[in-house]
Amino acid sequence: MAVDRAECIGSGQCVIIAPRAFRLDDAMKAEIVDPGGEELDVLLEAAYACPTQAIYVSRAGASLFP
Repeated sequence: MAVDRAECIGSGQCVIIAPRAFRLDDAMKAEIVDPGGEELDVLLEAAYACPTQAIYVSRAGASLFP
């Protein structure tokens, strides 16, 4: 899992949906806190909800989103 900080606009949807995995830093950009803190379906929901698609989800080397 990764966040493209150049694309992140700090909408906070990821934090609302997956608060154990994401937080907004001092620059109001999403950062990963604990990628194992949420179930895969919740991480995918958070990635899908990102208005700029700045969240990338992968498992075992396979891209799951986007």
